[in-house]
Amino acid sequence: MEEITGYLKKRRAISMIVVTTLAFIAVGVSWKFHISRALYFNGAYNTIFIYALIVYKIIELVLLSYFLFYRHQRYLKNNEYTYEFLVTLKKHTKLLFFLIPQGNTIFGIIAYKLSGEVLYFLIFSCIALVTLTIINPNSLKVTQIKYT
Repeated sequence: MEEITGYLKKRRAISMIVVTTLAFIAVGVSWKFHISRALYFNGAYNTIFIYALIVYKIIELVLLSYFLFYRHQRYLKNNEYTYEFLVTLKKHTKLLFFLIPQGNTIFGIIAYKLSGEVLYFLIFSCIALVTLTIINPNSLKVTQIKYT
């Protein structure tokens, strides 16, 4: 279990570095180039669509983190882990630590293009960083039960 939590902490750190690096790149692009806002439907619904994306992303991250991490944490409270369980846990958390930066980056780019402001990309980056901070692989080690 120690090597799994070490692996997951490393994946989480890499994901945080990726999100932070992409945020700095977005600020640099915003500073160097001017991105004009999209004028679909004359731009009347852009902010509504951006706020809907933010709400959707928050709901999605809560569901993803439950189904790919916290469900396994709850399982460990009542059961002893097996090799198959550890393989499934590693696969699901690896997927989670990939989906968080990837999804927030895509949604941030969409929001950046719709608004023309880098602030919305940074909001999605902050949402990703908060989610990655909340998901703590050390909690798996603490909840582990040993049967005697």
